[in-house]
Amino acid sequence: MAVLRSIVLTGVACALAVTARAAERSGNVARGEYLANHVAMCVECHTPRTASGELDTTRLFAGAPVPVAAPAFAKEWAVRAPSIAGSGGLSTEDKIHLLMTGARVSGRVPLPPMPQFRLTRTDAEAIVAYLRTIKSQP
Repeated sequence: MAVLRSIVLTGVACALAVTARAAERSGNVARGEYLANHVAMCVECHTPRTASGELDTTRLFAGAPVPVAAPAFAKEWAVRAPSIAGSGGLSTEDKIHLLMTGARVSGRVPLPPMPQFRLTRTDAEAIVAYLRTIKSQP
């Protein structure tokens, strides 16, 4: 009976640990959604717009023309924001590094108007976790 009790308690403990990790991950994704859409405002440049100028929410983070014209003094300026939905493009660590330092692991810095974010690792991981949940669009 003691062995059966130990097995049951171990199983319950494992189930609780898995549930806690899932809740933490879902909380991380929710935080990333908030940061990407309302704080860092990634959605504004990386999501295409409809004919009326509204964000096309059916194509979140699918890449889009940059909605801000280059100032006259700009030597280099991105004309298109790349797709950042899903897991394509950069590696997870490269995305996190970019959001923490403003540069890729290789040292390459994105063209303006992409801001050089200095997010905490926790916030950068949350944004990347959220973006991985969004289906990549063509």
